[in-house]
Amino acid sequence: MGVIHLAHIFITGGTGFIGTHTLAQLSQEDHMVSVLVRSSSRWEQFCKGQGWLGSTDSNKSRIHPVIGDLGMPGLGLSDADRERVLTADVIIHAGGPMDIRISEAEAKKVFLQAAEEMLQLAANIQLRGGLQHFIHVVGFKSPWTDENIHNPAPVIAHLEQGPPYELMKCLADLRIREGAQTLEFPLSIVHPSVVIGSSLHGETPQTGGLGILVRATARGLMSVVPGGSTHWLPLVHVDHVASFINLLTKEAAPSTQTYYLLDDPEGSPSMHELVTQIARELRVRKPHGSISPRWLSKLLGTSLGQKLGIPKESLEFIVKKSTPYSLDPKDSLLHQHMLPNKVQEDMLPATMADLDFQLVHGYMPTVGFVRGKRGPLASLERSRTGRRISEDEVMGSDAGLQLERNPSEQPMNPLLFVHGTLSGADCLLPLAAQFPEHDVCLVDLPGFGRSPYHHADNVMEGHVAALVAAIRAFDSPVTLVGHSLGGLLAAHAYARVPERIHRLHLLQPALHPAARMYRSARLNQLALRRLREQDLRKQLLAQRCFVDISDIPTSYVTYVLQELQSPRVRKTTAETLSALARAEVLPPQQQAELLQGAAILWGTQDRAFPWAAELRAARVVEIEAAHHFPISHPELTAQLLRQQGL
Repeated sequence: MGVIHLAHIFITGGTGFIGTHTLAQLSQEDHMVSVLVRSSSRWEQFCKGQGWLGSTDSNKSRIHPVIGDLGMPGLGLSDADRERVLTADVIIHAGGPMDIRISEAEAKKVFLQAAEEMLQLAANIQLRGGLQHFIHVVGFKSPWTDENIHNPAPVIAHLEQGPPYELMKCLADLRIREGAQTLEFPLSIVHPSVVIGSSLHGETPQTGGLGILVRATARGLMSVVPGGSTHWLPLVHVDHVASFINLLTKEAAPSTQTYYLLDDPEGSPSMHELVTQIARELRVRKPHGSISPRWLSKLLGTSLGQKLGIPKESLEFIVKKSTPYSLDPKDSLLHQHMLPNKVQEDMLPATMADLDFQLVHGYMPTVGFVRGKRGPLASLERSRTGRRISEDEVMGSDAGLQLERNPSEQPMNPLLFVHGTLSGADCLLPLAAQFPEHDVCLVDLPGFGRSPYHHADNVMEGHVAALVAAIRAFDSPVTLVGHSLGGLLAAHAYARVPERIHRLHLLQPALHPAARMYRSARLNQLALRRLREQDLRKQLLAQRCFVDISDIPTSYVTYVLQELQSPRVRKTTAETLSALARAEVLPPQQQAELLQGAAILWGTQDRAFPWAAELRAARVVEIEAAHHFPISHPELTAQLLRQQGL
């Protein structure tokens, strides 16, 4: 089979969920790529997020924006950009919003009218020498086959009974199929199932698919499951979709073909199994019954359904396990190139936790940092070169920070930050940003932030084991920095794997039992559920987390209140506080051994955790600040950490 080299690819939807991953893979090839974007500023923002601004990588320099809009005549292209696009050999049409509740007028514009514009563009390219390949990304619910395409009326009549989103997407699919036959260009129709996060770390910014199910489960609305054991929700990792599209661009002699990116339904979880797993990961009650999707759709179409906030259109993606799909073309191509062909079941907990995070926090900017995974823990990572770390470098377990280095430079150990309770990796970003000379990694502890809960019988043991696994995921020993609960866990991790820890820094470590008021996990959970902004600020001051109101960052209060909207985080926080309150005080000798080699920063204004005299033998620097000084005083904390040695 031949392969195209140095092709010119024109892609729509390049800054979307699938498109972003596709562009990242295309940037590793020798292609020239033109990307349809709405504005130069949007493209600059996208490149900044990808770490491409200022890049000297010759492959990335072959990627250029063309300003336009799928909903405009002629795609809104300038004459110069149109001339550029007309030299394309391959078209990837992946544009269009993922909005199942879109209006009919808008859906017609961005799908059906856009399809007409793309066909006109393909026709003009044909006149100039021929289009080598048109790749259209649609969706597995499109009903068209080689048989019914010649008698579309009955199919269209059925589609008109459904939501405009599916109707217009399917009509666009039909129109491009017809155009390909007329214009005689090779057409690959790619039908992804419901797209979820990367198979490497699970991040899923597109919350309209599986996220609808996660949100409903979190709200306790999935006690009965649509479809039960007879139906399923087909899923596919976004990087697998991107890999498949990238593979198609390399086909030198493609034939017209339809590819369904679905797993085998027999080996995939049923709706009941999927919702049960979501409930387990969100730490809520599992479902105990089922309901027909058709009856549920009718219910959701009523005023009661509107109050529940679950769009009935979302049920369109739940299908019977007996529904036939032609998987052979996809399987054959993937097998030929030895590419992954299945949803990674061990990544689903990370995907569900990430969606839970996204749904309560919304967009969380992490300029300069990339989401990743270390062992079982979600991470935020940044290289000291300023280069965006690739997904392959932060996939966890056996992967390390494979960074570009000057051979003459002395290697520096990565800094690994671990947060405390009522916190997360994002809360320590201002502190981590103070170390541009280091590779930096921040992790979310199990059940906090984006990390799935460990489900171990012993709460604290599960936290320690997960942190140790994350530490082992680095190629070289780390400088471990733990705050509060994170300090306690870091000390225990050091006791287990001292050879994997270059230096140990404890910031106000929670080495003593928490107040007795936290002994009941159930009461903790009730209190956290009822916590409001004014009460939170009062408690933070009363417990001397901060010295005064001006010390409390607004962003921190917002983060905590949003985080506690998640039943997963609420229950984990409640149980962790209970475990801390019930912890037995270690004998002085054992504590001294635990802290051997540690450097400690201690806020003297912390009244809840007084410093024990017998631990004065440890290297301690006192700060005139309260318990949360790494959050309220990140610059000073960084300065003192450097003085103690990294």
